[in-house]
Amino acid sequence: MNDVPPPPPPPYGAVPPGGASPDVGAAISYGWNKFSANVGTFIAIIVLPAAVTFVLELIGIFVVRGFIGLFFFVALALLVGAVAYLGIFNAALMATSGQSIDFAKAFQTERWGEWISFSLLYGLMLAVGSVICGIGALFVIAFWGLAPFYFLDQGKGPTEALSASFATTRSKPGLPVALGLLGIVGWAGGLLCGIGSLISVPVAIVGAAYLYRYATGQAVAP
Repeated sequence: MNDVPPPPPPPYGAVPPGGASPDVGAAISYGWNKFSANVGTFIAIIVLPAAVTFVLELIGIFVVRGFIGLFFFVALALLVGAVAYLGIFNAALMATSGQSIDFAKAFQTERWGEWISFSLLYGLMLAVGSVICGIGALFVIAFWGLAPFYFLDQGKGPTEALSASFATTRSKPGLPVALGLLGIVGWAGGLLCGIGSLISVPVAIVGAAYLYRYATGQAVAP
């Protein structure tokens, strides 16, 4: 007789590798619940960098004269945008791991140079995809949308993170569709004069973090 007790059931949301197909409805619901529980922090993480970017762009367009000055402020705006991306993706990882979402911690990394390179590369992929009626951007999100989490959670380099995301989404039936639908959710908020993005973007990115943990067989915090 085997006296070894059976293993405990997986925590909420955890799906072992090769388990059931990803549930985009559960991902959206999870993202909404985490956003609702941390509204102020999530909005602050999005609004503060966006406000700084907006001011820098205004200065570059209306105050600074000459191409060099304009280029300088546009470059600063891009750097702030990279900081904003870091904050929201870090916050999503905190939410799905059960940590308290800390505003200051969300913007911390020891790999700023690599992150800026990664965010510019990923942003360029999305920008090129957007030229094709936006469909190309959804394709990028569908297959490479897990790359930021591989970069931040597993310490992979920019190209390694993109490769890992592509390999994972290709191996998990239904995962590219789920990520693409989350991309639509994040984009839809911008239709309401951009204000809806304060809700839709964090919901979508937390949902993507939920799917990342599913895809890598990690537990998801309740």
